[in-house]
Amino acid sequence: MARQDSDKPRGEGRQLAELVVQLGRLAYGDSGAGGLTPAQWTALRFFARANRFSRTVSAFAEFHATTRGTASQTVKSLVARGCLRRSRSERDGRSVRFDLTATGRRWLQRDPFEGLVRAAEALAPAEQAGAASGLRRLLGGLAAERQRQAPGRCALCGHLGRRGQDYACQLLQEPLALTELDELCIRFEGGAVADA
Repeated sequence: MARQDSDKPRGEGRQLAELVVQLGRLAYGDSGAGGLTPAQWTALRFFARANRFSRTVSAFAEFHATTRGTASQTVKSLVARGCLRRSRSERDGRSVRFDLTATGRRWLQRDPFEGLVRAAEALAPAEQAGAASGLRRLLGGLAAERQRQAPGRCALCGHLGRRGQDYACQLLQEPLALTELDELCIRFEGGAVADA
């Protein structure tokens, strides 16, 4: 009798994908217990890590893979709680940027996501590097398949350039401080040689 597709043993790729989903569920399982929804926690983390060009509702919507309207409601709720501050962009004066407040930073100190961070930090450095590299490739592959841009850190971005001793975003023609290189950018483009 011929073997059905559903009878085939599950490959390592499927097992890895299932582990990623299960890890996400476990990491977010208690996130409602802290008084914020999983989407609000994700938004707080995003605005804490995003660079100054990406701290917008549209960028958060893209990062969170949701609609702009849903992202707007999440951001609005965090502004109402005093976790985010709304201000006009210094760059063009028209767009709105959101920055984390002291209240938002205090909330992040109780973030249930930190349990996952502690578990990751318990791995040996080589395991951390291998897992991070593999997960970045998974994220990039899935984003490409779905025709989405995967965010990444400025330090690894193909738009990163140098002007003498200084760094700059060549896409936006803006200088970057050394401290900004570790921040997330929604306009990330793979291509930098470094991998961290």
